[in-house]
Amino acid sequence: MENNGEINTTFEDLPQEAAVNIFTRLPVKTLIRSTSVCKKWYSNITNPTFISAHIQHSLSCCDENAVLEIPKNIMRNKYCSLVSAENGDVLKKYKIPFQTKNGSLQLCGAFNGILCLNALESDPNVDIEYQGMYLWNPCVGKYRALFSTCFKKRGFCVYSLGLGVYEPTYDFRVVRIVYPADDRGYALGKVPPKAEVYSLKRNTWRRIKDPGIGLVGFHTGVTVGNNMTYWLNTKAPRGYKEEAWVLSFNFNDEVFGMFKLPDHVRYCLGVKAEFRLLKVEGKLAVFVLSEKKGSNGNCGQPCYIWLMSHEDHEVSWNLRFKIVLKKREWPLGVSRGGTLLLVSPGGFSTVLASFNLMGGDLQQSKPLNCGPGAVDTLFIESLLMLEGRDELLKSA
Repeated sequence: MENNGEINTTFEDLPQEAAVNIFTRLPVKTLIRSTSVCKKWYSNITNPTFISAHIQHSLSCCDENAVLEIPKNIMRNKYCSLVSAENGDVLKKYKIPFQTKNGSLQLCGAFNGILCLNALESDPNVDIEYQGMYLWNPCVGKYRALFSTCFKKRGFCVYSLGLGVYEPTYDFRVVRIVYPADDRGYALGKVPPKAEVYSLKRNTWRRIKDPGIGLVGFHTGVTVGNNMTYWLNTKAPRGYKEEAWVLSFNFNDEVFGMFKLPDHVRYCLGVKAEFRLLKVEGKLAVFVLSEKKGSNGNCGQPCYIWLMSHEDHEVSWNLRFKIVLKKREWPLGVSRGGTLLLVSPGGFSTVLASFNLMGGDLQQSKPLNCGPGAVDTLFIESLLMLEGRDELLKSA
């Protein structure tokens, strides 16, 4: 536009690439408000490709030691808190937009700003494990209730979850491994596990035929990249030796895989050592906790952290950290800044300790009113769930 020999340029005059680059750097709240400016902005901001690019930018500039605390009972506390893993200071709060019958809330998993939460209700007419599962993005403020399943048989069962993305369309998905009870009532007994996948874009579950997987118990999968999630097998399927196996699922081709945890990792701290899969430095990691305290006058608890590399279809494990904890504690996760979050009993609260893996500094933060597992150590702002009408998303 020309005025008195001067050329005035508006935002609309910018090339599409430049406009998208500017949008990518804006916080979620600003982008949500911007969707109401015009149809073009709404279309750009809710585009899956843009949402993916915005997540990548959020990863590059987020607070690397901020973790999200989820309350155990939302009748007493209706807010999730973003807190510093270093000192426990509250950085931001998000109000939980839904209710549960008894106020209980359990974190089942989290990925790219979306929390998967389970309300542990009690209803004799409905399978307890299919009640009150929610996907919720605290930054966008939208949620979706997942009450359906491909498996209609009633009765007690347990399940484990994995979260990820179908990369061709950047569709957020959930894979659920279901363990129905056998004729003796054992959910981890003779009946083979079943599997189904949920699509956020389609709002439907779809069964995976003949998954051929072992038992991973109640564990939530660890997502690496966008499309791979992993569990540690507690019992191998038929045809496999009773050893430690890692189960994988690829959201792009919906195929399960398995590979053995090598003996030099499995037995590095004794035959009765405990394990947990984590995500460390962007890679799959296994946390190995010694079966007993250290020797030679060292009263601490030795722990090793191994990182997995996957190159040329070959899996290898490299010892990344050796640490000694002051007492027996259990890992919740590792922040992007390298802070290991540990949990130990603390009366009516969960006591979190933070361990700087780079510096070896063990600090105990203030007690938090949450249960074990109710902390997302990798939380980021994201626009996932922004697209679509509110009445479709907020359908509890």
